[in-house]
Amino acid sequence: MKITKKRFGIALIASLITIPSTFAVHPAEAGIGGGIGITFPAGHHGGARLQRTSYAGVRVHDVSEELTVEEKGGRLLLKLKVHNEGESLYMVEHPTGQDYDFALLDAKGKEIWRWSNTMAFTQAFQTFAIEPGASQEFTVEIDRKTYQELRDKAVLAVAGLTDTGIYVSAEVPDTVSGGTRGASITGGIIFGSGAWSRW
Repeated sequence: MKITKKRFGIALIASLITIPSTFAVHPAEAGIGGGIGITFPAGHHGGARLQRTSYAGVRVHDVSEELTVEEKGGRLLLKLKVHNEGESLYMVEHPTGQDYDFALLDAKGKEIWRWSNTMAFTQAFQTFAIEPGASQEFTVEIDRKTYQELRDKAVLAVAGLTDTGIYVSAEVPDTVSGGTRGASITGGIIFGSGAWSRW
């Protein structure tokens, strides 16, 4: 997708919108790379070139979350980066040892894979914290065999810190159809838990 003045203007306008949500009232900002309902793929799209990487990002209050999705060697790599852009400690209370989660959704928004379904977490309250100016990255790799089973159905990757109600989604790279999946306006920000989520 070529970033034109018009598309940049739309992203800029979207970044000025304040979205009230049911869990808290914070301004949501969209920037280059992601926006409210908009994802700018990081790779080239169309023609003979295949999209191998996509990206989306969101900033809510003093915390930004960025999701990078990359298909590499038949595997799918998911990376969530959380950055505290504020001047005070950012903390999230969790009822278990799980700080974050990743999921893949099909074209209808149905969850077809979730990272935490294959994990076991301590069943004790804990606090996740990030110092001012600090970042933390969480990465997950879906192995070749599993991704091969999911690849034709997976459309969106979703990630976020658990127990916050803020998730970011990015398009799953389309390396099979030669970039003919359609428009790239598929990713974005999800507020609230949604019907598909246990977050």
